[in-house]
Formats: sequence, structure tokens, C-alpha cells
Amino acid sequence: MKKEERGSGLKAAISDETLQQMFEHKSKLSKLVDPSRIQAYKRLLFKLREMQARGELPVHPANNYLGNSELATSIYTNKYFLKNLEGAPIEKRPEDVFARLAAYVAAVEETDAKQEQWAVDFYKSLYRGSFLPGGRVIAGAGDLYRLKTLANCFVTLIAEDNIESIYKAAYDCARTYSYGGGIGVDISGLRPRDSVVHNAADKSTGAVSFMEIYSLTTGLIGQSGRRGALMITLDVKHPDAQHFINVKKVPNWVTKQIVEQCKWSNKFDEKQLKEIEQQVRENTQVRFANISLKVSDEFMQAVKEQNDYGTEKILVYKKFNGVDALQTEHFSFGIPSKALEHYEFFKAFEDETELAHFLKQKIGAALDSQRFNDALERDAFGDFIVPMPTEEYDFAIHRAGDFMLYYDSAETGEFKRMVKARDIWNLFIDGNYKTAEPGLIFWSTMRKYSPSNYVGKPICSTNPCGEVPLEDGGACNLGSVNLSRFVNNGYSENASIDWDALRETTILLTRFLDNVVIWNESLNPLEKQRKAAKETRRLGLGYMGIADMLNQLGIGYDSEEGIQLMERIGKFIANVTYEASALLAEEKGSSPVFDFEKYSKGAFFREMLEPATQQLVEQKGLRNIALLSIAPTGTISNIVLGYIHEGRHYIGVSGGIEPIFALYYTRRSESFGNQRFKVFHSTVQAYLDQKGLTEKVLHASDEELRKLLPAYFFRTSHYVDPKKRVVIQGICQRYIDHSISSTVNLPEDIEPEVISNVYLEAWQHGLKGITIYRDGSRYPILSVEGKETEFQKTKSQRFEVPGKEKELFGDSILTLEDGSLTTVYHALRKNLVPGLKPVKALKAQVHSTLTKDENDEGPKVCINCSE
Repeated sequence: MKKEERGSGLKAAISDETLQQMFEHKSKLSKLVDPSRIQAYKRLLFKLREMQARGELPVHPANNYLGNSELATSIYTNKYFLKNLEGAPIEKRPEDVFARLAAYVAAVEETDAKQEQWAVDFYKSLYRGSFLPGGRVIAGAGDLYRLKTLANCFVTLIAEDNIESIYKAAYDCARTYSYGGGIGVDISGLRPRDSVVHNAADKSTGAVSFMEIYSLTTGLIGQSGRRGALMITLDVKHPDAQHFINVKKVPNWVTKQIVEQCKWSNKFDEKQLKEIEQQVRENTQVRFANISLKVSDEFMQAVKEQNDYGTEKILVYKKFNGVDALQTEHFSFGIPSKALEHYEFFKAFEDETELAHFLKQKIGAALDSQRFNDALERDAFGDFIVPMPTEEYDFAIHRAGDFMLYYDSAETGEFKRMVKARDIWNLFIDGNYKTAEPGLIFWSTMRKYSPSNYVGKPICSTNPCGEVPLEDGGACNLGSVNLSRFVNNGYSENASIDWDALRETTILLTRFLDNVVIWNESLNPLEKQRKAAKETRRLGLGYMGIADMLNQLGIGYDSEEGIQLMERIGKFIANVTYEASALLAEEKGSSPVFDFEKYSKGAFFREMLEPATQQLVEQKGLRNIALLSIAPTGTISNIVLGYIHEGRHYIGVSGGIEPIFALYYTRRSESFGNQRFKVFHSTVQAYLDQKGLTEKVLHASDEELRKLLPAYFFRTSHYVDPKKRVVIQGICQRYIDHSISSTVNLPEDIEPEVISNVYLEAWQHGLKGITIYRDGSRYPILSVEGKETEFQKTKSQRFEVPGKEKELFGDSILTLEDGSLTTVYHALRKNLVPGLKPVKALKAQVHSTLTKDENDEGPKVCINCSE
């Protein structure tokens, strides 16, 4: 690097005097950690800065690391630059942040030599954009002015079903937010609505009623201009499941009161009142929480049965002996659910008469119809058991779709209520369709593949984004490899993956994140969180930029070649990460709860890791009980270096395992007479510059773009088939021991049954969770052209539906005779419901005697909405 380039690159650097003032400040943090560790951080930070000044560490020669990205500059300035006590940024450029992170995280190494070695390696990798840690690390590591955890999120358990435990969990939330973390809370352990209580109340208000406590706590505690993040989960087998699903959809007393007062004013018509109700509901009811339903294999199987057989057929299974015992553990770990592997389908019968005839022939006994139809005679899994004394199995019998809601405690006794699985499922799909909530967690799969469950640290909920299931007090420590930076000769015929560099970075990031855990042993807000950090030492190593990598290689995101490569990458990173943790265990010691005999029984260890990796873990131990997670990377993917062409930095990559969201967005510039320009995704812009196409595409139509750009560039989020997204996530999930946060984007006019099918396929592909977002389900949108679509026009109209007392709107959901879901809009365009008519048309028929209004035919619905 030339001398003048170094000077240009350093002119905006943070001053040594400013840093010295920070180290002289006596903060809460300095009282919690060993002073020698702070001294090591100080020494390393100033050393890295000296190396920057001497040209021994890279800095951008033109002081433009962010390549003029306004978004990245805003994120760094507002969220990640170190600030003084007055809140003014004292860091000036990303290189200042990289030096701070590298020095602070390396300061926990055992010797001065190791500290310096790893600080330099961390810095170089951060500068190259090879990886970035989670946002809490970037914001908090090395900030001596404030006491912050470096973990993104935690989980807390409501220890018992009593007031003390409920409010203790709220305190855990508040304290965690005050340190900068988010949190997950499961309410499955709380007794259901209308169950007995032993105080002044006659009956319990139920588990769902306490959700507002945690939501309001989240809204009250600030975090540098933002609020904490909260996840609330409930087991689908809990008797309050329907109330949980509806908590954000059905108006509560506050929403009803506001709407009622608006009615009294006589200033709002019905359409406006509907909008007021929606806005109040979305902005007040459990406003500050994500909510997710924890569903079991038992429940999903019941939904599938009902789809396949309807509701009246009687299904007989062989239930093999020795599986009668119910779980006795805390219900947040999982309400007792059927283990499907212990059951084998035998036969479906049309009705009780056919079943009775079979049983008479098979065992010589009559069917007791009254007992069969009494829910209290069923077991906790909804089965009527017919003993088979001479066989190794009994018969477990139920109608298709039968699902038993269940709760049991010493205080309430056993609580059973039989429902149809599809009734709960349809409520869930309705809520998901309208508000994108609740989310769905496949809890049986999560438990089975959770490594910590095999060493006595069972998971009880997830972090707010759902990608890390955690034990009580557990934390997710996130960091992502940026795959976009591991392509040699990108956008050329010679493009290839640098597997050696990918291995080195994965090993480096594993060490980086383990060092973060060491800091969190002191910095986590609660004692149980600090204890969990020492015990399980969880990491959340994942990756981002996979769509950018595939584009550089000339491979379509959803092509067979692309999917095969994703599997290879996932398997490679998983095994390298576990190898790295085993070598760290040899160097620094294993996790205190690691026991190979128990751990090796885990499904992930047995099924997903290569024999050589398993053998290394057996020989050397394991530093971290669970290591892998793919986070949304919504913020860090927008600030990471994605590509370099002729010295120019292109900032930003696709998040997690997502496709690129959009090829471009349109921006209006007042400087050029309000003309509109296309702003392309960063690595796509790199391709345009590299190929000399930038000027040609600025005003090109989409049709012209398809002639100028490779076809695989157009495999963006709205153009990848949802089923392919499920397949891709399923393949990536195989090699992730925690979970994946990934969103399938669907158009606003999608039919709700499509959403149902995507979730069912996700379960069948072994996913632990998946997020579906239908455009406009939370916030109103317009089409790309800025005009109302036919669906948007129809959804606010009122319709009279045969058999319905109330008039419905165009986006109201209907259940068809076969149990599938549609909307008034879809029923209208497909003629699924005879007699369905717009209310306006009915009035025209009654009141108009002169001419027939054109609207009598109902809305004109275009089959192809793009026309």
C-alpha cells in the first residue's frame, strides 16, 4: 500500500485520545470482568491500530470501505459505531469496528502471543467480509461505556404454574432487554382457561391471558432506540391452543371498546370501522411479541389423516407394547405426544358397523360404541385402545383427524378435550394468512435433533426468530460465513469455490464465537444465563450470501445443480465446525456437560456427521454442545462486503439461505428531474459493471432485462416455487443442529390452502420450522406498478354468502365441503360457492327499476392479475 493511500484511509480514524478516555471510564462492565482481560483488550486494540497505520493490516485506500452504500452507512452509524456517553459516534469507519471486535474477542486467549495471532486473523477475515458476527457482538464487543450481553437472544422457563413464577419470568425478560438481548418464553406449563384455581378466583383465566405481561414488558424496556425482541410459544396440545392462535386476530376488550366509541361518534362508515379495528388490534394486542405454535408429529399426522380420509372414517393402528408411559417432565419441554414410530397403520374402516364386524371376527368381542365415542375413554393421544392379549401390540383406534387436547397437574387434575385437528389447523392458517402469525415450530423434530436433549439440557422454547431452540437460560451466539466471498473468478467460465479458504474461515469463526461465549460467562444478564454459557457453550454458526455465490458460479438458485451444491456446502460446513469444536476441546477443554456415551445417541450426531468427525469428537471431546444455526441475517447481510471489482466494494448479500429478494428496486432522483432509476442488488450491480452493462439496464424494461442478463439472475424470492423453497430448506436443515430462520414469500392473492400445503410439506421434509409471509398480511401494499390489483379491489367489498348470517369481505376465509380453505375472492373467480354475490349488486337488483347496473354481475376478476 502506498504511503499516500494509507494517509487517505486513516484520515477519518478514531483518535487514540478518544479511545484512551473510554479505557479510563469506570463502568459496570469493568467491575464484572478480570482487569487483566481489559488490559489485554486495550493492548491489542492499540496494536491493531498501529498495524493499520503502518500498512500491515488492510484499510480501504480511499476511506470508502462501504462503497457509498447509504444503507450500510446508516446501519453502521446508527447501530454499530461505538458511541460516547452522550450518544455521539466515536468510530468513523468499518475498519474501526473490525479492530475493536478483533481485539476484544481475542483478549480472552490464554497467552499474549495467541491473543495477537488471533486478533490479527480475526481482523483480516472481518475486513475481507469472510464472516460477520451477530448484531449484539458488533454493537457490544469492546464498548466499555455500557454493560451489554454479546448474545443475541435467550430463553427463560416459567418454572411453575403460579403467580410467582409467571412474574419472575417477566423480570427475566426485563433484565435481559436491559442488557440488549431478546428472549423466548413458553407458556405451555400454565393451566388452561376455566381450570380450577385455589384462591379468590373461581376459575383460571388461562395461559394465554398472561401473554400481555410479557408483551408489555418488552414494549417498556428500550435498547438504544429499539425495543427488545420476544417470542411466546405454546404447545398445540394445550387446551388453550385455539385462544393462542386467535390472540392477535380476535378483538379483545380494548379493541372492542375503541371501535364501539368510534361507532358512537357517527363519523366512520363500516369500511373505516373495519380498518380501525384492524389497526388497533395489530398495534395493541400482544403487540411486542412474535408468537409460534409448537406442533408435534402426533398433531401433524392427525391433520394429514383428515386431509386423506375426511372426518368419518375410522382408522386402526397397531400400537406396539411398552409405549404407555407418559412424560412427567415440565410441559414446556413438550406436552405428552404420540411417538409415531411406535405405531403402524393397519386399516381404515368406513363406519362403526364395519369396525365392529372386524373386531368380532378378530378377537371375538363386540365394540362398545358408547365408550368408543366418549372422549374420556380415550388415552392422552386420542386413541381408543383394544387390548390384543395374544399379540405384541394392541389396537389404537380413532376417527380420522381426532386430536386430544391435554393438560395434567396436581392442582388441576387431568384435562381432556377431543377436537378435530383440522379445526385447529384451519384457525392457524386463517391467522397466518391474515397477519403472518402465529408461526409454526415442528417441536417433535426440534427435540429429536437437539443435541442438548441428550445430555440433560432439554430445549423449552426458541429465540425470537426461531432459529435457535434453547434450554432455560440458554443463549444464541450468532455469526455467519459470507459465502459470496469464497468464489474465485466470479462471473466467468473459470468461477470456482475456494474450499480451503472456506474451511479456514469456518474454523476461525468457530473460535471467534467460542471466545464470545467466554465473555458472556461474565456479561450475560442473569445467573442462570451465565451458568448456561459455561455449560452448553452454544454457538450459532451459519452462513449467508448463498444466492450471491450461486450467481457468481452461473448456477440457478433452485436448479438441481444449485440444490446439490447447497447440500455439499451445508455438509462441509457442519463437519468442519464440529471438527473445530473438537480441536478447541483438546486445547481448552470440553463442555462441562459433554458425555460422549450420551451425546453420541443424539439423532444429529448419528445421522448427519461423517464417521471421521464422529471419531474425532470421541477422541478429543466437544467444546460446544450445539454449534450450527442459520439466522435471518437481516441487518448484517446488508453491511457485509459482497464483491470487489477493480477495487470497488459492493456491499450487501442475500440473507441466510434465502434467494435474492428482488433483482432491483426503483428509486426516484430529484437531481435528475425526478427520473426513476433501477437500483440493483449489490452483487448483480457488480456483474453489470464487470460486463459493461450498467448504462444499458438503467431504464430497461423487464422484458429487455431478460435479454441482457442471465436467466438464473431472475430466480428471486417471488419467482421460486414455494415447494422448491421447502425442499431447499429441508436439505440445508439436515446439516444444522439448531434450526433455520427462512421466509417463503407468497403473493397477496395466494389461496390459503396453498399456505396449508406448504406447511404440511415442510413437516414431511423434516424442517424444524418455516416462516410464510403473504404480501400485505401485515401491512397494506400495492402492486409493483403502484396500482390496486383485482384482489385488493375485491378484498374490501362485502359479500352475501349462502349459509352465513354475516356479510363477509372479499378476503374472508371460507371452509369448503372437503375441508380445504379458500377465500370469498377465490370462491367467486372459481365459482366454488353457488349464490355468492356482492352486497352492492343485491341492492341494485332491489332498488333499481330503470336500468341494470353493470355491477350486478359482481366484480370483474382478471384471471391473470399481471394483465
